[in-house]
Amino acid sequence: MSETRYDYIICGAGSAGCTVAERLSRDPSVSVCVLEAGGSDDSPIIRTPMLLQFAVTGEAFNWGYWTEEQKHLHDRKLLWPRGKTLGGSSSINAMHYMRGAHENFDEWESVYGAQGWNWANALPAFKEVEHQTRGASELHGTDGPLWVQDIAPLNPLTEAFFKAGDELQYKRNSDFNGPTQEGFGPYQVTQKGHKRCSAADAFLRPALERENCSVTTKAMVRRVIIEGGRATGVEVDIDGVTTTLTARKEIILSGGAINSPQTLLLSGVGPADELRAMGISVESDLPGVGKNLQDHLDITAQLWTKSSTSIGNSLRSLPHHMYMVARWALAGDGPFTVNPVQGGAFIKSAFAGDLPDLQLVFIPAISNPHGIEKATGHGVTLHACQLYPKSRGEITLKSTDPYEHPAIQPNYLEDEFDLDVLADGLSKVREILASPAFDYDRKSERWPGAEVTTLNGLKDDVRKRAETLYHPTSTCAMGSGEMAVTDSRCRVRGVAGLRVVDASVMPRLVGGNTNAPTIMIATRAGDMIAQDNNTA
Repeated sequence: MSETRYDYIICGAGSAGCTVAERLSRDPSVSVCVLEAGGSDDSPIIRTPMLLQFAVTGEAFNWGYWTEEQKHLHDRKLLWPRGKTLGGSSSINAMHYMRGAHENFDEWESVYGAQGWNWANALPAFKEVEHQTRGASELHGTDGPLWVQDIAPLNPLTEAFFKAGDELQYKRNSDFNGPTQEGFGPYQVTQKGHKRCSAADAFLRPALERENCSVTTKAMVRRVIIEGGRATGVEVDIDGVTTTLTARKEIILSGGAINSPQTLLLSGVGPADELRAMGISVESDLPGVGKNLQDHLDITAQLWTKSSTSIGNSLRSLPHHMYMVARWALAGDGPFTVNPVQGGAFIKSAFAGDLPDLQLVFIPAISNPHGIEKATGHGVTLHACQLYPKSRGEITLKSTDPYEHPAIQPNYLEDEFDLDVLADGLSKVREILASPAFDYDRKSERWPGAEVTTLNGLKDDVRKRAETLYHPTSTCAMGSGEMAVTDSRCRVRGVAGLRVVDASVMPRLVGGNTNAPTIMIATRAGDMIAQDNNTA
């Protein structure tokens, strides 16, 4: 690194860190340093939409976290893929652009005390950074760097999924980020033409074109240095050497719902009793650090199909189809340019309130959890995800070594209400796949299987097979309550010059994918940081 003193140090080059770096580096009078523990994102696997399963499973791009044993999921440990590269999880996700329900943001303010984070304030930030290829509207922008476009062409089985929704009297919805979420329709994705548009592409690379912004990969932050109640720098390992970088203005933690609380705890910020038990000096007693962990749990139904209409074996045997990659790279067309996770829906379970509480995700292929175990044969997969779980978990330290993954305890299904909702969701997606729309190609049901015929059977199937949908949040929640870690400007309580800006500050999990809301948070927080320091 060219120097060890900066105005701003951003720890984490994921969706939030990339966005904050772009906002802060607009001021040529300040210096911005971005530290990323992972490596480069220079890989065709990341760029290629159809290869997203290889991005998720590749050790080069995924930290490969595992939860603790889940008592209510037959003591299973669940894999939690998280991005280990520039762009973070936006470089390995399914690219769905989803904001959440408008009411979610109003609730952040009215219920949790996150002042100023209502929908009226969130919408302009969503629009500002969006490049919506459908065109501008009251709810969409076209001048931003984050490209949002339709998936084309859609697989015939995806069209059958929409038809099944019609047959069961569900609504159609052409825009899940429109006035309402409810209904069946196609997802939009963060792609620019035929390639993924990650946060690194949209925000970090434009920032790095400025002389005042730099990024260092393979940089593991050990702790934030706090002196006299103020964060003054970070202790970081770079190329195997531990060094200290200092910040004139602020340090921003953008490591996500796992790493941001881990770094705070390692720095002496968190529940005092837990810190002392680990031999860590207490800098700020904040009982909420690492608590309030929320995630979307998901269950699938699957069909085997008769024909080769689905995305089947042909794309599973990658060595035999490298010409498809070449066609994508050289000509910019072909099957590899198409996102395989195509259709969606927001519907209500039997336990829903005013908002849809189930998100459906349709894939015209047989898909095993995380794509690790390759499935052979043709078929379809339909996910049902519970959007508003009542169960809460936590992130805690296993040791004072930043390289050791913390203990991840989501406490899935601890509240039985969550099991009721997911079992109902499994029943509904099973009914959708049994509709006449799929008669032309249906061979047999793979999951949950013909032997599952009762409600108790559905519940047990959820316990056996449910997996994460990759949306951990809320472990450094902002707001005004006793367990709030950050205030409404993302400042860590009790420590000056330190903020958390990422999905961990969400007071409550949104009803949908978390990437777009995280970028919205970072867009607004980046402006807040600049404003606060200019005023000071």
